Amino acid sequence: AYMEIKIKFGFASLIIILFQSTLKISGVILTNSLALLSETLDTITDIGFVSLTIYCLFHSIKPPDYEHMYGHAKIEPIGALLQGIILINLYGLLIFFTIQIFIEGTFLPSNPDIGIIITIISFSVNLIFSRILIWQGRRRMSLILEIQGLNLFQDSIRSIFVLLNFLFVIFGILFTDPLFSIALSLWIILSALKLSKKSIKEISDTNPINYQEIEEIRLKIFNLEHVNAVEDLRIRSIGKELFLEVGLLVEDHISLIHAHEINIAINEMAKNFFPNYDLKCIIEMNPVAGEGSLIENIINLISSMILEFPDIIDVKDYALFTLKDKNYLSMTLVVDDKLNLNKAHETSSEFEKVLKNRAPFLTRITTHIEAIPLVKPYSF
Repeated sequence: AYMEIKIKFGFASLIIILFQSTLKISGVILTNSLALLSETLDTITDIGFVSLTIYCLFHSIKPPDYEHMYGHAKIEPIGALLQGIILINLYGLLIFFTIQIFIEGTFLPSNPDIGIIITIISFSVNLIFSRILIWQGRRRMSLILEIQGLNLFQDSIRSIFVLLNFLFVIFGILFTDPLFSIALSLWIILSALKLSKKSIKEISDTNPINYQEIEEIRLKIFNLEHVNAVEDLRIRSIGKELFLEVGLLVEDHISLIHAHEINIAINEMAKNFFPNYDLKCIIEMNPVAGEGSLIENIINLISSMILEFPDIIDVKDYALFTLKDKNYLSMTLVVDDKLNLNKAHETSSEFEKVLKNRAPFLTRITTHIEAIPLVKPYSF
């Protein structure tokens, strides 16, 4: 239904522009005005542009497929960019020919009263329908509808200059006609440049939000319970759809319920940040052992290793630090005080070596040695 409404507005635009073209062509024939010719040329090209708009809208409703996994909505800004390029070249040529006509003095506008009536009708139709198109384009996140509305709105504003030109002609001031034509052409070229720039941004996947907002989203996600790191955060907008791709490192011991809660929290957060988009969140969670889980595994491993080292009485004062995905372990080996210093260090080094082989995720092991008397159990 959303796309059907967009297409209906596209067809409505075509009907309006066909009416305007007929009206303005008649005006140019009757008035011989260069200023009105500029407006008429723009309206005639709009017939092709609106046809392109309707084609783009039809094409963009196709569902995602193997070759276009994010859908076909990118054709809208491509169509808008094409319109911008054509307008820039077309009105550049019009300025060139208008200057030639002005120098040669071969223009002679006439029937300004008819021109005024035609311009007022054109102005009224464009003003009303352009505001409707702009409103619908922004509401439905359709760049091509918004651009068509802006184009018609600029037509209505430029009609004011054409109207002024005919008033000058009534008072016998004729030289302003080509000047108004050049001014209107420059206006259209500047508008087309802005249109092209906006289209290029959407085609090139320019981020719809700024860096500060991205970092705010990243921080809010990082502060969620059981999230150890936000590895990846990407945002892509295609028309009204916005894709948020998040890669997370989460604690390996969490349940599916906790993972689902993280998913819901990120979706709700994204809806608050992007209320005007149809949001699609793609969340990848990779389990990683947290410090709590790691230290438990290490303690269990060391407890089993002590039996292999009769000179070690106990291991205590565990401290595990994780910095930039690297794990550092500090601990104290309690040994028999009858061991000499060399033997104690050999035992410590051998214990570290075995532990490192069995726990390769440890980047560095720092061992302290404490000697106490070995208390042997009584025998009866």
